[in-house]
Amino acid sequence: MKEFVSIDGQRIEEGFPLRSLFYGEGVFETFRWKTAPPVFWDRHLLRMRMGAESLGIPFPGIGDIERIIESAVFDSQIPDAYVKICLLSQGSSVFYEIPQGASILIVIRQYQTSDGLIKAHVSSLRRSSTSPILRMKSLNYLENILARREARGLGFDEAVFLNEKGEITEGSASNIFWLKDGVLFTPSPECGLLSGVIRGVVIGIAEEIGIGFEEGHFDLDSLTSSQCAFFTNSLIGAISISQIDGLELRSDSRDFNRIKAALLERLVW
Repeated sequence: MKEFVSIDGQRIEEGFPLRSLFYGEGVFETFRWKTAPPVFWDRHLLRMRMGAESLGIPFPGIGDIERIIESAVFDSQIPDAYVKICLLSQGSSVFYEIPQGASILIVIRQYQTSDGLIKAHVSSLRRSSTSPILRMKSLNYLENILARREARGLGFDEAVFLNEKGEITEGSASNIFWLKDGVLFTPSPECGLLSGVIRGVVIGIAEEIGIGFEEGHFDLDSLTSSQCAFFTNSLIGAISISQIDGLELRSDSRDFNRIKAALLERLVW
């Protein structure tokens, strides 16, 4: 099928990742690279491959992507870097067609530490617990953008999503945990969330150091009545939540400090 596409009057040749531009069809990963590859980057690349397979995007191979990332980080000359890698979808501009190729986009910038406490806002948007998109780290990120903008516009740092049943799911760019009576709680993936790499590490740490763990379906009261709550992802590690919509939370606990210390040790930060 003949097709003519241009940007600012300049024709776009074949191979441009139109499908990612038009439909958000693509997957990405972000992590901190502190003088060496992140400890868990094999998990990041495995998740990227699984997401690509779900979307039908040809995957270049984990070894090839590793070499591209290493070369880009070396060229950047940034020893402590934020790294974002995107697998962009190429092919027909007809939305239901199968992708025919892929491009790799890498963004590297100086890592910015986030040692402060986090103030969270419960988003007015609701997640769909049955959405398959939420279970992959896709470029279809508009809900996350809108939720974070809403939170920041109201003076908060991060958003907390609920699903259509009023159950807690995740942050706009993080997973969420809380502690109560010696037990660590976190929403189940069936609530509608992305199961993050650090989420899995934290769950393993809790089991190793003898903290009880419960994954399930929880309402907002479960979180706001907790003794300590925190967000996790591969850029921040674990950071305490100081308040949710003005409700003050304890930002420190012995169990949280044990989890955070063990996590930082594993991440080699």
